[in-house]
Amino acid sequence: MDGARGDGGRGDGGSVAGASAVGDRNVGSRIGGSPIAVLDLDELLSIARRAAQAGARVALDWGLRASSLRIEEKAGPADLVSQADRDTERAICDVLRRLRPDDGVLGEEHGSVTGRSGVRWLVDPIDGTTSYLYGRSDWSVSVAAYASDGSRLLAGVVVEPMLHRITEARAGGGTHDGGTRAGLLAQGELSRALIEVNLGRPDQRPRAGDMVAALTPRVRDLRRSGSAAAALAQVATGRADAAWLPGLQPWDFAAGVLLVQEAGGVVGDLSGRSPDGTWPGSGDVLATCEELFEPLRALLATAYSVTG
Repeated sequence: MDGARGDGGRGDGGSVAGASAVGDRNVGSRIGGSPIAVLDLDELLSIARRAAQAGARVALDWGLRASSLRIEEKAGPADLVSQADRDTERAICDVLRRLRPDDGVLGEEHGSVTGRSGVRWLVDPIDGTTSYLYGRSDWSVSVAAYASDGSRLLAGVVVEPMLHRITEARAGGGTHDGGTRAGLLAQGELSRALIEVNLGRPDQRPRAGDMVAALTPRVRDLRRSGSAAAALAQVATGRADAAWLPGLQPWDFAAGVLLVQEAGGVVGDLSGRSPDGTWPGSGDVLATCEELFEPLRALLATAYSVTG
């Protein structure tokens, strides 16, 4: 599904706030006042990878039969869904149910399943459905696990199937791109920054012209990707210097936010940065390196008439 939605930024996934990412591969916590078992974060990451790869295979298979897909509009002509989205999500959730049957799941197409383990999954089966349906390469599959009390992100995987690329991270373990440790570009000059953007929710789109006008004289160039998750993976792996992605839902960005943070980047919104391991509850996501975050935030705040 495409990222920006007309029903607000948070959805029923809420916002993650509070504790920062943890360095140990094992982490214990308390959910709703009750202790949960120590989690093996490497195991969670492995499951996220398996689930995302299962989804990618289904999406690619449907891509070979795209002419037979029935396409529907949800919130409008920019918000498309197809059987490929639903079948891809089903394949992902089948893996999660088999390997983590007590976990909660929030998927873009099939809604929420309550769990009792203290772990919840956020699933975007095809992030960038419009690009997918047009036969473009800028779409992705995104799977993330977080503590269901909202305290922190635990693991995340973004697969870019058309690029044969898997970017993944778990709390405290760094970000890896195809098995190699990834990191942001060491870009300290705004004038040399390549920025990924989207246009936001319908109510935000009238300000998109102001946003472009504010950025273009000050940065190297802008790119408009069809997938928020892929845009964040690009920042985390040095394929872009920053991303401004307003109007998202938690399933759009949860995995990508963790990728950027574990690669050494900063994530927040126009009100400021979010603690590591958390995401901005507004659904407006600014992701970049430490040096560029505040200059970009200030420019964008002007475009959106945000003070402070």
